[in-house]
Amino acid sequence: MSEPNKVGWKPFFSLISKSKLPWGLYILTFIVMISTASVTLMSPLILQKIMSGEIFDAKLVFQYIGLAIVTAITVSLSGFTRIFANARTTRNIQNTLWSKYIRVPLPFFNKEPSLLLISRLTHDPTHINGAINYTMSLLMSTYSLVGSIIIMWGMNVKLTLVLLPVIPYILIVTLVVGHFTQKTQERVQYRYSGMTAFIAERLPKIRLIRSFGKEGEEIENGKNVIENQYKADVSRAVVDLYGEPLLQSVQGIIMGLVLIYGGYLTSIGELDIGSLIAFYLYSANIHNNVQQYGLFYQVLKGAKGAAHKISKIVDSDSEKYERSKAFDEVLQSSNGNLALEHVSFSYEERNVLKNVSFTIPKGKVTAIVGPSGGGKTTILSLIERFYEPNVGRLTFGNIPSEQIHLDDWRNAFSYVSQGSPILSGTIRENITYGTEREVSDEEVIQAAKKANAYGFIKDFPDGFETEVGEMGSKLSGGQRQRIAIARAIIKNPKYLLLDEATSSLDIQTTTKIQAALDELMVGRTTIVVAHNLSTVQEANHIVVVEHGMISGQGKHDELMESNKLYRELVEIQFAKEQMLAW
Repeated sequence: MSEPNKVGWKPFFSLISKSKLPWGLYILTFIVMISTASVTLMSPLILQKIMSGEIFDAKLVFQYIGLAIVTAITVSLSGFTRIFANARTTRNIQNTLWSKYIRVPLPFFNKEPSLLLISRLTHDPTHINGAINYTMSLLMSTYSLVGSIIIMWGMNVKLTLVLLPVIPYILIVTLVVGHFTQKTQERVQYRYSGMTAFIAERLPKIRLIRSFGKEGEEIENGKNVIENQYKADVSRAVVDLYGEPLLQSVQGIIMGLVLIYGGYLTSIGELDIGSLIAFYLYSANIHNNVQQYGLFYQVLKGAKGAAHKISKIVDSDSEKYERSKAFDEVLQSSNGNLALEHVSFSYEERNVLKNVSFTIPKGKVTAIVGPSGGGKTTILSLIERFYEPNVGRLTFGNIPSEQIHLDDWRNAFSYVSQGSPILSGTIRENITYGTEREVSDEEVIQAAKKANAYGFIKDFPDGFETEVGEMGSKLSGGQRQRIAIARAIIKNPKYLLLDEATSSLDIQTTTKIQAALDELMVGRTTIVVAHNLSTVQEANHIVVVEHGMISGQGKHDELMESNKLYRELVEIQFAKEQMLAW
C-alpha cells in the first residue's frame, strides 16, 4: 500500500494527458473559488467599519449581508462545478483503464489479482481527483493568505509581526500530524483490502466450507482478519486523538495572541475594537490557509502513487489487432489448414509444451487427448492466439498467424468448454453475445432447439428473457453448457474448439449436449479435447499429448496399435464403462 520507490511525476502527468480531463470545468471552478476568496477577504473590512462606527450605518450592514449572500452563492457554485468536474475526471480515467483491461494480452490477468485490478478502477482515480482539487485549493489559499497578511499589515504592523512567526509552526504541526495520519490510514486501507479479499474468496465457496465442516475454522480466520482491521482502525483513532488537539492548539495560540496583544494595543489606543475583530477573523483565515499546505503534500503523495499504479497498466502493451492480412482472404487463397510448427511454450518458469508439431485439416475433426496437465487446453489457447509461442509458430494456410488480423482470427472461432462462461443478463442476451449482426427471435429459437436448450428455456416463466443470475448461478451446469452451444450456433463459426464440453455431467445431460455438439460440428473444422475417448474415436485425426510433447498421431485404430498411452487410456475408459454398466 505504500508508494513505490523512486516514483516520478511522469506517470501522473501522462495519465492526466491520456484521460482528457475537463480543464474547462476546472478553470471555471478555480475562477469561482478565487471570487469566493476575494469576497471573504472583504467581509472583515466591512465588519470593521460597522463595529468601529459610533453611528449605526444601515448601508454597511446591507453590504455585509450582501457579501454573505454572494459568498454562499459562489461556494455553492464552486462546489457544484467541482463535483461535476470530479465525476467527469473519474469517468475519463476509468474509461481509459477499462479500455486497457479489455485490450491487454491475456497473460496480464494471470499476474494481477482481480481484486487489485478492481481497486485500480474504482478507488485509485479518486486520488487523482484529490490532487487536482487540492492544487486549486492551495492556489486559492495562497491568494487568500497573501491577501490577509497585506490587509492586516495595513491595519496594524505590530500585531501582524507578532502573528507571522506562528505560520511556520502551523505548517510544521500540520505536516507532522498529516504524516502519521497518512501512515495509519495506509494501514487501515491495506487491512481493509485484505478483509475484502478474504470475504470475496470465502463467500462464493461457502458450499465447500460447509461440505468439509470448516465453519468453525473459517469463523476464527474471519475473526483474525476482522481483528487486524480493528487494530488498524484503533491506531488511526489514536493518531486522531493526539493530532486533532495539536491542530486545534495552533489555532488557540493564534487566537490567544490576537486577543492578548490586540487587546493591549486597543487599551493604549493603537487599535480600535473593529480592527481587533477584523484581525481575529483574518487570523482564523491564516490558520486555515496554512493548513492546506500540509494537507496538500499528503494528498499529492497519495495521488503520485495511485497514478504510478494506474499508469503501469495504461502504458503497458495492448494486443495488436490490425495485421497485414484478413482471415477470409487467406482462407480463400489457401487450403485452410491450421498447423503448429515446432511450438514450445511456458507459463513463466513452467514449461508446458515442447517442440509440438501437428496439422489440423480444414473441414475435419481433430481430437487432442492425453492425461490431465499435459498441455491440451494450452494448445487451444495458442490456437485462439491468447498466447504466443515462445518458440515455433502457428500457421493458417502456410501463412504465419501473426500476419493475420487478430480480430478476424478470433471471430472465425467459437470455444465451448466444460465451464463455458455465462454473463449476468437474460438467456437471450447470452445466446446472442458476440454476434455483431441483428439476430431475429426465430434464429434464437432455432439455435436453442439445435442446442437441446429450448425445452428448459420455454419452461421458465420469462422464457428467453429469464435472468440467469451472476455467472449463470440460476442455471444448472448442463443448462449453461447448452446455452453456450446455442451461442456458438448463432455465431456460425468456421472453426470450433471443444474443451471437455461434456465432462463432469450426468449421462442424460451428456447425451443431450453431445447431440447438440454433433449438430454444431457438421461442416466445420473442429478441434476436440476430451477425456472421454468414446466421443473422439470417430475423429479424422487424433493427437496424443504426453508431458507437453506429441507422442502419437493418427486415427483410432492406428493409435491402438502404435501408441501405448492411447491404448492404456482407451482400456481405462472401457473398464470404467464396464463398471458403470454393472
